[in-house]
Amino acid sequence: MTQYEYWSPQKIASSGRYCLSIGQIRHLLLFRHRNGLEKAVRKVGKRLLLRIDLFDQWIESYGKGEK
Repeated sequence: MTQYEYWSPQKIASSGRYCLSIGQIRHLLLFRHRNGLEKAVRKVGKRLLLRIDLFDQWIESYGKGEK
């Protein structure tokens, strides 16, 4: 069984690994159905978590214009 790593939007913003503010991440999450990010998002109760490997792939493909 594969272990996936899930991060909260707050952890992504504070990690320094990504140059995104919490407001920018919230905006991306709000429009996740339009921008293709929904594949990386998991909803647990009211919380939204991002699967980091899919989030990295999304960032790379989004930069190339592939949605």
